[in-house]
Amino acid sequence: MKNYTFKINENEYNVQIEKLDKDSNHARVIVNGVEYDVEVAGRTKPVAAKPQLGTVKAAPVAEAAPIVNKPRPAVGGGAITSPLPGTVVSVNVAVGDKVTMGQTIMVLEAMKMENNITADRDGVVKEIAAQKGAAVMEGDTLIVVG
Repeated sequence: MKNYTFKINENEYNVQIEKLDKDSNHARVIVNGVEYDVEVAGRTKPVAAKPQLGTVKAAPVAEAAPIVNKPRPAVGGGAITSPLPGTVVSVNVAVGDKVTMGQTIMVLEAMKMENNITADRDGVVKEIAAQKGAAVMEGDTLIVVG
């Protein structure tokens, strides 16, 4: 298993490569606690470099296809989505609760900081899509307010 930390658009992603199939272009990776099967684009077998005294040569590095996480679709309108990848620390509302704009409805831990997720509208909680302890990615639906 190999561990990497990537910073993309000011967001930090912890990536673990669990399994890389040498006979195909597929890999199993874990990104911020969420498991994915990905296809490695343009993967080639490494070319052994011939060492020469006083020089260092490296084998070409295969370029991986970007990991694209599609947000879960909201059921109905009024989805409140995750602004960044992280872990749900607490859910402060229940289905059927009335919420007001600006009210803290969830707390998300990202990069060792707790972030309050607030309602962006007045309404009633229709669905809670992410429970305490869930790993979420940027754009994932957290709560639906109608």
